[in-house]
Order: sequence, then C-alpha cells, then structure tokens
Amino acid sequence: MKWIEWVIAISLVVIGVSCLTMSATSMMNPATVNPYLYNLLRICMWIGIPALIAGLLYLIFKRKKGDPK
Repeated sequence: MKWIEWVIAISLVVIGVSCLTMSATSMMNPATVNPYLYNLLRICMWIGIPALIAGLLYLIFKRKKGDPK
C-alpha cells in the first residue's frame, strides 16, 4: 500500500473509534468531556494492547522462521 492509502485507512479507523466513544459517552453522561476522554482511553487500550501483542508475536515468529538454526 502507498503512504496515502495508509493515512486514509488510519484516519478512518480513528474516526470510527471516536464515533464509538462519542455514542458510548452520550448514553452515560453527555454533560462533560471527562467521561468521553475516559471511554476513549479505555477503548484505545482494548484495541491497542491486543494489536501490540499480535504485532510482537508476528515479529517473533517471522524472525524465528528466517533463522537458519
């Protein structure tokens, strides 16, 4: 993929997560920004930690596959 395609894909994911967070926050407490930021942080952690683990496992397996031992 080209650089601009990555930028478009990442921006769409960020917009989707933001909309998900906004809808979750508006159901609970629409008056302040603090619950929105708290939910955004929680959702990003639920998305980011498994993605980080999957990426690390991919790199480990890729490195071991290329190792001639």
